[in-house]
Amino acid sequence: MGIERQINLARYPITELDNSPGVALVERCRSRLCDQGAYVLEGFLRQEAVATILGDLDGVLENAFYKPKTHNPYLAPADGDLPASHPRNRQQLTNSATLAYDFIAANSTLERIYRWPPLREFIARTLGFEELHPYADALAAVNVLVYPPGTQTGWHFDNAHFVVTLMLQQAQRGGVYEYAPFIRAPDQDNYPAIEAVLDGESESVHTLEQSVGDLVVFQGRYTLHRVTEVHGAAPRVIAVLSYDVKPGTRLTPHTRKTFYGRSHQGDPLA
Repeated sequence: MGIERQINLARYPITELDNSPGVALVERCRSRLCDQGAYVLEGFLRQEAVATILGDLDGVLENAFYKPKTHNPYLAPADGDLPASHPRNRQQLTNSATLAYDFIAANSTLERIYRWPPLREFIARTLGFEELHPYADALAAVNVLVYPPGTQTGWHFDNAHFVVTLMLQQAQRGGVYEYAPFIRAPDQDNYPAIEAVLDGESESVHTLEQSVGDLVVFQGRYTLHRVTEVHGAAPRVIAVLSYDVKPGTRLTPHTRKTFYGRSHQGDPLA
């Protein structure tokens, strides 16, 4: 099945970005990013495409790397000048699993969607970039996050400018994506507001509704976000597509070790 048949192009004309419907779609997405830091294209992937991707991953997801870890919301070393109770140092639990890129088949449906130029051009335009490039990292270009029952992602800010995801399977219960848009700024930490979120006392927290087949572009550098604990038999499964404005992007060996348990392709002991 060609890529064009796997995406709902009648609803999302991303191959015709210079025509009126394409221009209008980009403008709607840019407006949503400006207002909320994210946009959701509901039913972007056809259900047959989702089924094909899950079929490609059957028997592979068992290779996802599990490493429960605690971290502060900034995914950075603790600040020794501040107490452990300070929002800068408050520890969060993340215990979901990550399937590395080298377990995803070279000609699989997910890989071909990731490499499809019209998708990259569309995302670039919505974000205001001239172009986007696939990662050159053998482990990080495309990942699949797996959330079995009892797993979650703790509150955090992203280091990347943006994240692109495709929902492949929802949790039976839980696994809700919660976020507090633009709760901090480059020149304003806004610790009291962040503390209120961590304490569960903030009214600024929103839920990002996602269904199977939805594409999400999310700007999380200044938006605090998490995935709540998953319950029930079905795991939450979501693909993460990584792009950058410059070619050749790779993770550091330390970051690879943290997320994949190894620093090199195909070497679990590296």
